[in-house]
Amino acid sequence: MEEIIKKITVFGGTGMLGKPVVRELVRAGYDVTAMVRDTGRAASKLPGKVTLVEGDLASRKDIAAALKGADAVYLNLSTRPDVKKYEKFIAERDGLENVLAVVAQINGDAEADDRPAGPIKRVAAISSLVQRYQGTAGFRWWAFEIKQWAEKMLREAGVPVTIFYPSSFMETMDQGGIMQGHRLMLVGKSRQPMYFIAGEDYGRMVAEAFRLHDGSDQFYDIQGSVALTFGEAALEFVKNYRHGPLKITRVPMWLIKAMGAVNAEVDYLAHIMEALNNYAEPEPDPSVRKKLGHPQVTLGEYARRL
Repeated sequence: MEEIIKKITVFGGTGMLGKPVVRELVRAGYDVTAMVRDTGRAASKLPGKVTLVEGDLASRKDIAAALKGADAVYLNLSTRPDVKKYEKFIAERDGLENVLAVVAQINGDAEADDRPAGPIKRVAAISSLVQRYQGTAGFRWWAFEIKQWAEKMLREAGVPVTIFYPSSFMETMDQGGIMQGHRLMLVGKSRQPMYFIAGEDYGRMVAEAFRLHDGSDQFYDIQGSVALTFGEAALEFVKNYRHGPLKITRVPMWLIKAMGAVNAEVDYLAHIMEALNNYAEPEPDPSVRKKLGHPQVTLGEYARRL
C-alpha cells in the first residue's frame, strides 16, 4: 500500500456534480482545498471545513497555489451547454491540460527544497459512461471528442490516475434543465435504460477510491441499483416529488435538432439526449461495488428529499 492520501485539491467543486463529491470527501475525513473563481459565492455552497483558494484554470500559477501541500487532485471538469466548439479556452480540455502540466512540474521538482507542493500521488477525474456512444450508428460529437482526449491525457499523465465513468445522475432531473417549472421536459424517445446514480452515492465512492490508493491506475463504472429509461425515471420522480404536481411533456427530437441549428445550448441538448436515449449501458460491475460500496439512494428517495 502506498502512502495514505490526506489532502485533496478539487477543481470544479461548486457545480451540480462537484458539490456532493466535496461534501463526501470532507465527511470521509480528507483535508479538502477547492480552487474557485469567487470565494464569497463558493463559501455558501461548500462545507465550512473546505479551504477555498481563488483562482482561474487558465492560470498555471493559480493552479500551483491551489495544489500547495496536496497529496491528490480531483477534477470535476465538464463542457458547459453554452460553450461553443471553437472557443479559445474550454475547461475540460485546456483546464485539464494546465492542471496536468503543473502536476508534472511539481512531481518533477519533488526533491527540491523550494518545490511548490507534492509530490502529487494521484489525479482523479470524472468522465461519463455515455461518451462511449461516440461512433455508434454514425454518431459523432465534438464534446465527446474532448472527453476521449481528456481520458487519453490522463492515462499518459505519468502519475497514478483514477477515472470515474458515472451513469446519468439523479440531479439531472431537478438541476440539469429537465425540470421547467412544474413540468419535466423529455426529449425524443428513450430506448435504453440507464442506472441513475445520486451525487451523494457517487461522492462516497470517490472518497473510498482515494482511500484505496495503491499506486496503480483505477477505472470505475459508477452506476445505481435500478435500470430505468428516462420515461420510467420521470414517472418515478413525479410520483415521489412533494412540492406540487409535476407533468411530463415530451418534445420530439426533430424539433430540438432544428432549434439547435441556431442555438448552441439547444444543440448540446439534442446531442446529449440522442446519446442517452440510445446508449446501451453495460450491467453494473460487481467488483466495483465490492471495492467502493453499493449505491444507497433510490430515485424515489431522491425526489422525496427535495
